[in-house]
Amino acid sequence: METRNRTIHLTDAIWTEILARLPLRIIARFKSVSKTWKTTIESVYFRRLFVSVHRKSSTSWSLMWYGQKNLVGFHGCETWGLPKSLSFYIPSSLCIIEGSSHGLVLISENDDDCCFVGNPVLQQWIKIPPPPVHSSVFGLVSRLDDDGFVLGFKVVKLAEVIVTNNYVSCSLSVFVYSSETGIWTCKTIHCPYQITNFGSFTLDGTIYFDHLSEPGVLVAYDFYSEISDQFRVIPLPDHPNHGFNSDFKGALTTSQGFVMYIRTLAQSSSNVFKAWRLNNDSTWQLLWKIGLPSLIGDYVPMAMHPFDSDIVHLWSQDHRHVVSCNLRTQKNRILGAEDNDEDHKDCYLNQPVCEDSMDEICGCKASVRLLQLVLPRWMESVPCPPQVEMMNTASVISYVTSMQETMIRNWLHQ
Repeated sequence: METRNRTIHLTDAIWTEILARLPLRIIARFKSVSKTWKTTIESVYFRRLFVSVHRKSSTSWSLMWYGQKNLVGFHGCETWGLPKSLSFYIPSSLCIIEGSSHGLVLISENDDDCCFVGNPVLQQWIKIPPPPVHSSVFGLVSRLDDDGFVLGFKVVKLAEVIVTNNYVSCSLSVFVYSSETGIWTCKTIHCPYQITNFGSFTLDGTIYFDHLSEPGVLVAYDFYSEISDQFRVIPLPDHPNHGFNSDFKGALTTSQGFVMYIRTLAQSSSNVFKAWRLNNDSTWQLLWKIGLPSLIGDYVPMAMHPFDSDIVHLWSQDHRHVVSCNLRTQKNRILGAEDNDEDHKDCYLNQPVCEDSMDEICGCKASVRLLQLVLPRWMESVPCPPQVEMMNTASVISYVTSMQETMIRNWLHQ
């Protein structure tokens, strides 16, 4: 009997190892095989094993210009086993993509105060009711456990901007919706500078702004610490140089769970590329300072790879294409819809949208800030607020379509 039990446990262990090497889309089907398999797959042990096995596997992600403009989509996802990039699964024809945080996506409909937070691949969505006062979407932040998996989220909406200190600083009145309580709360946050553009990006529970009345700084606020009502000020590295040299092109992005500041300087024989990582103590660590001799011309940094800080994506203003550059191997490849060879089947470039968006961004002469839509490393369900029912994608589309039809009817009857 003891030998038989040992054999059963050994067989279970082998099956667990085999399951952990399959894509998430297939693993999800095995949850319905038996209660034992369902319990195994939903265990913390299996989740950690899967993430460890797939830490070098590809995952779907997209670079977007805020709203509905998908610039570049990477698919061929090994982690999930998906044939298309993340943006394909979002009802973007009806909604505006407002933000993303650790696999969760925030979408809204132009003329309705409500919005939705969800996982587009699992087709799970939470309808966020409108706050007490009309406001605009500000950002989506999330709270993680020790293993980096989402425990909860907050939607932040901006209600009012109050100019203070003789137009030097400002105070923001915001509404915050928590998935843990399912209610809106109001708070005021003080910024030592004027925020000139409210386009933001988020990481974990923190929201960041870099378009300010004071150049060369970044301000941040952590909606989960809430020990202060003041934005944290973070000076950008090497600002005196890039502030007075128009050949410098910079971008703020994220990679491997850190905020990254990346920059290029066009020279006659090469592009000099630098990348800094923002540490938890608000100091910058220089990760890369490298010449890219094969890239001659005016290249603008777009984003780092979300899971690999060796890879950067650059936009050529001269040649009108996107280059993916491996900084460690110094190997580059041009991304484009016309590429048909095996090395480019995992990427789609929306060339017209990419050209228009990058021209608009570069024309602003400010740091580049694109939205990274990234699939999570695990099929965790969307945190559901108390007494709120989960919606699927079809229900979201039906609701938004109904709202738009009502708006058109009201407009025709005016």
